Amino acid sequence: MRKLIKILSIILITVLCFSGCEDEAVSNESVNTEVSSVSSETSETEVRKPEKNSQNTISSAESKTESSVQSTEISAEPSETASEISQSESSIQENSETESEAESSKEEESVEISDDEPSEPQKILDKSIIYELDTKYFVNKLDEDLLDIFVIMYDAVRNFERTVKFGREIPSDDLDTLMFLLNYDCPEFIQLNGDYEPIYTDETYQNSSGVRLTYNMREETYEEYRNELCLFFENLKADLSEKTEIEKEKYVYDMIFENCIYNDKQAYSGTVYGTLINHISRCEGICKSFMWCMRELGIECMCVSGIPKWEADAEYSGHSWNIIKINGEYYQLDLTIDNLRLFESDVKYQNYGFFNVNDKFNDETHEIYDFYKQLGVPECISEKANYHKMNGLFIYADDDVEEQFKNILENNFFDETIDNVPIKFETLPAQNIAYAHLEQWLTDFFKEKEFSSFNYNTDYDEICRTITVYAQANAEIGNE
Repeated sequence: MRKLIKILSIILITVLCFSGCEDEAVSNESVNTEVSSVSSETSETEVRKPEKNSQNTISSAESKTESSVQSTEISAEPSETASEISQSESSIQENSETESEAESSKEEESVEISDDEPSEPQKILDKSIIYELDTKYFVNKLDEDLLDIFVIMYDAVRNFERTVKFGREIPSDDLDTLMFLLNYDCPEFIQLNGDYEPIYTDETYQNSSGVRLTYNMREETYEEYRNELCLFFENLKADLSEKTEIEKEKYVYDMIFENCIYNDKQAYSGTVYGTLINHISRCEGICKSFMWCMRELGIECMCVSGIPKWEADAEYSGHSWNIIKINGEYYQLDLTIDNLRLFESDVKYQNYGFFNVNDKFNDETHEIYDFYKQLGVPECISEKANYHKMNGLFIYADDDVEEQFKNILENNFFDETIDNVPIKFETLPAQNIAYAHLEQWLTDFFKEKEFSSFNYNTDYDEICRTITVYAQANAEIGNE
C-alpha cells in the first residue's frame, strides 16, 4: 500500500511539474511576443523622420511592458536610442536650417557684390560689338588675347559697368595700354572718364585681373549727347560730300580752331562733346574730335599720346595729337598746339604749325609713348600735304631768309592787307633772324608799295617755328 501511495505521489509530482513548465513556457512566449512588438514599433520610429510627438509614441510603447521588468529593461534601451536619435535629428534639422539661412544670406551678399564686381564675364562677346572697328588703327594691332580683354572692357563701358573682371591675369602695363585705347581710339565713349583703378593680384602691382572705371555722366545724359553728335556728323558729311581729302581736313581743322576755346578745367573738356558741342576743350578732346570727324568723312586718322618736350618738367606732362592719312601718305598733326590760347582771349593766330608735318619735325617737340611704338606707328615722312609747303609759306634755312620772307608778303598782299599769314621756318635760327628784322622788312615792303605808313601785328611761336603776320597799309605816299 505504501508502495502504491509512493508511486501515485511520484506521478502527481511529475504531472504538476510538467504543467508548471508548460505555464512558464506560455508566460515566456507572451513576454517574448510583447518585447518583439515593442522592438518593432521602436524600429519604425527610428526609420521615420522624427515628428513632434515621436517621444510620446515611444512612451506609449514602453507602457505596454510595465508588467514585466525584463520587458521594461529591453524596451528601455531602444526607446532611449530612438529618443536621442529623434532629438539629434531635430537638432541637425535646426542646424541645417540655420546653415541654410546663413548660406542664403551669403548668396544674397554675393549677388550684391557680383552686380558691381562680377568674378568672370558671363557673356560670350565678339569684337563685332566695337563701333566701326575697321577705323580703329591701334585696336586692330592688338594680339588675340589682348583683343579679347579689350572686347570685355568695351562691352562694360557700353553698359556703364563700374567694375570689370577679366577672368584671368594680365600684366598691368597691358591694362594701361587697353585703357589708353578705350579712351583715345574710341571717341564714341564720351561718358568714360580717363581715371581708372587697376585690380591688382599681388603686392608688386605687376599683374591685374580687372579694372574699376569711372564715368563723367549718367546713361540718359550720354544718350542725349550722343544723339546730338550723330546729328552733327550727319550735317558735316552732307556739307563736305564733294570735297577732296585735304579740303575736308582743313575744313575740320579750321572749324575746331575757330569755334573751340582751350580750357583743361571745364566739364567734358576731354570729350568730343565738349569740343564739338560745348566748344571748350583740352588736347584730349580736340584730338579725339578731329579723329572722329575724319573717320566719319572716310579718312584714316588716329590719336596718339606722349610727352610734350616743351613742358617735360611740368607737374602733369602729357599730351595727345593726331596721325592722319591724306592721299595715301601719313602725317603728324597737332591742332591743340596751333589752338592753344587762354579761354578769355579773343586773339586768334591760326598758324597751322603742325598741320601735316613729318616725323623729323614732330619728334623735335613730341615724344610718343612706347606702347604705341610696340603696337606699330605708321611712318610719316612725306611733306606733300604740309600746309606751309603747299601754300608757299615755308622758308628754307639755306636760302636768303629776307628775300624769301618778302616774296611771301608779296604773294599774300591783297586789298592792301596781309591777313594773318603764317610763315614757317626750317630752323630756329632762320626764324630768329626774321623776327629780329621783321619791322624793318615790313617797312621796306610797304615803302616799295608806296604806302606812307602801316599797322602790323605778329605772333611768334617757337614750338611751331612760325611767325604769323598781320599788316595793313594806310595812305599812299603820293596822296599825302
